[in-house]
Amino acid sequence: MKIYVDGREVIIGDNERNLLEALRKVGIEIPNLCYLSEVSIYGACRLCLVEVNGKNIVTSCNLKPEEGMIIRTNTPEIYEIRKGILELLLASHNRDCTTCERNGSCKLQEYAEAFGIREIRFDNIRKDGGVDKLSPVVRDNTKCILCGDCVRVCEELQGVAAIDIAGRGFASKVTPAFEHSLADVECVYCGQCVAYCPTGALYVRNDIDKVYNALKKNKVVIGMIAPAVRTAIQEEFGMEKDLFVAGRVSSFLKMLGFVKVFEVPFGADLVAYEEAHEFLDRLEKGERLPQLTSCCPAWVKYVEEFFPAYIDNLSTVKSPQQALGTVIKEIYSKDIGVPKEDIFFVSIMPCTAKKYEAERPEHNGIVDVVLTTKELVQMIKASGIKLLDLNPEAFDKPFNLYSQGGLDFGKTGGVLGTVLSVINDKVKIKKFKEEEIEKGIRLFNITLGDGKKVKAMTVFNLGNAKKVMKDIRDGILQVDIIEVMACGYGCIGGGGQPYPNDTTLRKNRAKILKDMVSINPIKTPQENPYLMDLYNKYLKHPLSHETHHLLHTTYSPKRRVPEEDIEILPLPLPDEEKIKVRVCLGTSCYMKGSYKILSDLIEMVRKEDWTKNIEVVGTFCTENCDKSPNVMINDILISEANTDKVKEMLKKHVKGE
Repeated sequence: MKIYVDGREVIIGDNERNLLEALRKVGIEIPNLCYLSEVSIYGACRLCLVEVNGKNIVTSCNLKPEEGMIIRTNTPEIYEIRKGILELLLASHNRDCTTCERNGSCKLQEYAEAFGIREIRFDNIRKDGGVDKLSPVVRDNTKCILCGDCVRVCEELQGVAAIDIAGRGFASKVTPAFEHSLADVECVYCGQCVAYCPTGALYVRNDIDKVYNALKKNKVVIGMIAPAVRTAIQEEFGMEKDLFVAGRVSSFLKMLGFVKVFEVPFGADLVAYEEAHEFLDRLEKGERLPQLTSCCPAWVKYVEEFFPAYIDNLSTVKSPQQALGTVIKEIYSKDIGVPKEDIFFVSIMPCTAKKYEAERPEHNGIVDVVLTTKELVQMIKASGIKLLDLNPEAFDKPFNLYSQGGLDFGKTGGVLGTVLSVINDKVKIKKFKEEEIEKGIRLFNITLGDGKKVKAMTVFNLGNAKKVMKDIRDGILQVDIIEVMACGYGCIGGGGQPYPNDTTLRKNRAKILKDMVSINPIKTPQENPYLMDLYNKYLKHPLSHETHHLLHTTYSPKRRVPEEDIEILPLPLPDEEKIKVRVCLGTSCYMKGSYKILSDLIEMVRKEDWTKNIEVVGTFCTENCDKSPNVMINDILISEANTDKVKEMLKKHVKGE
């Protein structure tokens, strides 16, 4: 298709989604603060204005290109409008840029600089909202510009919908339900809201001071680095072609005072080896299938909250972070003669949910602090040390040797691929066919050496996982093992990676990691002599009593909102007893019609004059999401409820039957 842009002829595709995206592909970047190609078009910021055919000024994000269209992207009028919009945004924005997490990487700051904004014509009126610091993801509404990126990513890409825009006009703000903290709602801490937020309204809790305090107290500080971290470090410091970046990071940490530095891929080998045997055991017994991989803590929490009926399907093997942490605290500490209480274990990850995972009660005391890639970058920059000038230093034995599969854990498909490599060694894989169902979902049809047929899947983004799990629940899909990564393209797209953290950069990180994997001489976990030595000396064999004690864990349903009933019809007087009806308004129940049941119930109680007998409240999560909507009458749970079911049960209670 031929169009004319700023006086020049430009050829674009015939089926482009919109003009903004079409021009981006030919090297013309139109300013915008709210456009994400992966989610729906919102058009909130109005910065992407263009003039069409010399007449109308419209937003390019929702403008479909047409043959012969004449576009102007930078007229004096458009410039003034954009500058005015930026001034209005800044007038209600917390402009403490020097102490902001996004200082130097903020899109609003970038545009303010580009448009030369030094004075603002309007009074600065900061938005109210405070700072929510109760979870690994910190929320600061004073920095929010209401672009809606976080809301759409959370709902459309991740299928969580933990936040939304509430209020009207100047009082509008992004908030969880009923202004709860993110720590109290269905947030899984995947950090994708952080990855896509253009300002500092969402960021990851910083734990660097905890590490320096441990170093100050002369703790035995031991670190481990995930494979996806090194790809982003290369990107951040312009070292894409440097094959020794991991060794330089190891050298930097030793200079800080770390006693030992290990690599997470050893833990990945350990987990894949154990998980493969767990799967073969389940397959033989025909139980707890499909097996759901448990390396991604955001995915684990998602299952606990949204699909609690499938908690037993989660692999009980700990994640590489927790598995290697346990080995270091429980086994390695004895080998080096240091009490485990004196070891301060630091995990450096691309992931925000790993902070949450380390703080889960069942993992408490294993990993002392999780730092994100961004925090590591901050430490390097603050030190004044030039990473490229450091001589690479090898990671420490015995956890510095790992397979191609262990390194491949950093991107989607790595966990499943490594598990299958172990299975191939045990029972052989005769046939293997791969098929892409849609972006982010791949199906593998596998025939084992004994003739058994196995279906496997890899999934990235929790929204895709939600589709897959619903199809499994409804009997539409049958699959035996599923790898799920909460973030796009896997851990390389984690919420703890440096900004920007978009699809283009994630693909590049995946390529870097793939190149690293290809030069590793050890192909599979069972070829790792240190891993086999660990089993022979301490763990005996896969699924042994020892491995269950050290490497396996348990999961349980999680409430998505604190149990606080919301009064709908009058509560009883102090000495008055009423039938209590709780209607669940949690996400799953709400989506399946609980609000209609609530409305019908209110009308029915009033019509039947039951207000003296019945108290109606809204509640959140009855831990029965797979059979929603749910209503409780006193202590009786009505699953898959509808108005008629509730009405019949109420009549029996009112009549005392």
